[in-house]
Amino acid sequence: MLSPRTITAFAVWITAGAFGIPLFLFVTPALEARFAPVLIDQKVDVDQTDRSPGQVCWTWSWVKARYAQPIVSSWSIVVEGTAVEYPAITQRQRDREVIRDIRPASIGPGSNDLCVKIPAELDSVKQLTIKGQINYRMPHGLWTVWQELPEVKVPPLP
Repeated sequence: MLSPRTITAFAVWITAGAFGIPLFLFVTPALEARFAPVLIDQKVDVDQTDRSPGQVCWTWSWVKARYAQPIVSSWSIVVEGTAVEYPAITQRQRDREVIRDIRPASIGPGSNDLCVKIPAELDSVKQLTIKGQINYRMPHGLWTVWQELPEVKVPPLP
């Protein structure tokens, strides 16, 4: 027969596991993204000459602080102050290749010149922002981490 002490210890461990494991799996990735990001010192450079009808280009620079394998990136055109959000197809400026399969960058500083086509119905809107995220597979293999990319403030058309 099991003693009351053994039953109590068993109940405590079952309860701790029932709450602890989901907490670990759902909260820890957010904490890792916040306190140990893959990319640091990110910045975006965009000026009036990077804007033309139907398009905006910018230079995105970063420092990759630790190894992680990129899985997917997502960019959206957002009308500030509203819930309007359009998916954006991002291209590298140098060869106009659409960014589909992301290749890992090496540790250290890096940059890329990117462009997005702006739909005709949004081209004359004054407060456009482009927001992006990258999802990384971490080396430990326990979860993936989403990292926010710096916002691109789209200059108005000249």
